[in-house]
Amino acid sequence: MSSFADYDAYDGVGLAELVRRREVSAGELLAEARARADAVNPALNAIVYRRDAEAAREADAVAPDAPLAGVPFLVKDLGPPLAGAPLTCGSKLFANYVPDHDGEIVKRFKRAGLIAFGKTNVPEFGLVPVTEPVLFGPCRNPWDTERTPGGSSGGAAAAVAAGVVPMTHATDGGGSIRIPASCCGLVGLKTSRGLNPVEPFTPDYVVDHVVSRTVRDSAAALDATCGRADAGFLVGLDAPPPRLRVAVVRSAMLAGAVSPVVKDALDAAARLMESLGHHVEDAEPALDYDAFASAFLIEWATGARVMLEKFPPAVLDRAATKDDVEFGTWTLATIGGHLMSQRAGAQATLATESAKLIDFFTRYDVLLSPVLATPPLRISEAGAPFPEKTAAKIADAAGSPERMRSIVRAVARKSFAFAAFSAPFNMSGQPAISVPLCETPDELPIGMQFAARIGDDDLLLRLARELEQAAPWGKRRPRVWSGASSRQPA
Repeated sequence: MSSFADYDAYDGVGLAELVRRREVSAGELLAEARARADAVNPALNAIVYRRDAEAAREADAVAPDAPLAGVPFLVKDLGPPLAGAPLTCGSKLFANYVPDHDGEIVKRFKRAGLIAFGKTNVPEFGLVPVTEPVLFGPCRNPWDTERTPGGSSGGAAAAVAAGVVPMTHATDGGGSIRIPASCCGLVGLKTSRGLNPVEPFTPDYVVDHVVSRTVRDSAAALDATCGRADAGFLVGLDAPPPRLRVAVVRSAMLAGAVSPVVKDALDAAARLMESLGHHVEDAEPALDYDAFASAFLIEWATGARVMLEKFPPAVLDRAATKDDVEFGTWTLATIGGHLMSQRAGAQATLATESAKLIDFFTRYDVLLSPVLATPPLRISEAGAPFPEKTAAKIADAAGSPERMRSIVRAVARKSFAFAAFSAPFNMSGQPAISVPLCETPDELPIGMQFAARIGDDDLLLRLARELEQAAPWGKRRPRVWSGASSRQPA
């Protein structure tokens, strides 16, 4: 089967149009994507499972008038099942778990004509903002293979950034779409809560969508998955957004300090917004960020504890043990066990602070911030945020609420120093998008985050499209690129 030499010239929407006009077949596109994966995956470790035979059959049978007919695609190895493919969640605990059904959003991807030929690398259970699972090994950033592509949708972002596919499935429970999009120079929309389907028992702050190179691919995917026949996200891109009231947040929202190069990038993004006629001013939501970060850590840790207690018996008919999971996962769940009595209070704090954040948008249409406080970290730089001694300290502090709060606050500050801007919008349910507007002097991507009111996903996509036209990023190429002129990893 022949491949398709002009693959680089089109995004997913463009490829699907070629399939509709019968200028290329779905099989040819699949062959091209598979060749690209073969070329770069040894350098990136982005794809951890292939289903080439099944994908070939689906490509042969795809309806040419489907909105994304024949577009090669990948599914994240966390969240919705893909029938017949392992769903490891990046953990050896589930290395042999193979669901026999498709998740709802996977069904919608398939109905749209997307051809999933593999699954992408994730950190164990998606618990950290880098993708370095013990099960598969670290995923690497195409812009610099010594750096992380972010997490937890790191494999997804690396594959798209390297040109293997124009878009792919991703999930976001604290930044896991926006963080990798920022690290890899992509568009990453965390949708409004409830807009896309999620799997049963998924926390309400987790969403499924895609990472993509173009804004219109993100919009087209959302049209296909949100379940509304009249969604109109793609056609809505033809209308520019109104002139917006934009609040620029310059200080880290959760913890840490913003690096000088990221500050410079934010300044440039704010100037670009002003040049487009938007009203831009510095303003910050009046949140208690220390309280929010501590509460989010408690929710994170107790959620890990509940997941390890409930999920393995339900799926594997046995309990999880310390030897089944990574040290950091077990330690986080152990911390969660000690903090379980504080979970209800933490959830109340998150609700209170989220209400303040939502109220902020009565005065502004959009909030602009970086996605991350620093450029992409080096592989292994994140380290283990939860050393065993931390769990021991929390256990020892069980009888002292003030000491417990102090320890949790310290751990939260360390945990969110990198991903300092993303989690608040998961808790509030608001949409937020990472747009690849900037880069460091050595050409590492820096994503800018734009957040809006619940339900204003269309506004964010229209704004991102305006920015894409004003400051195009589509021709940027990372060091590891899978295109026809670069069949070997750089």
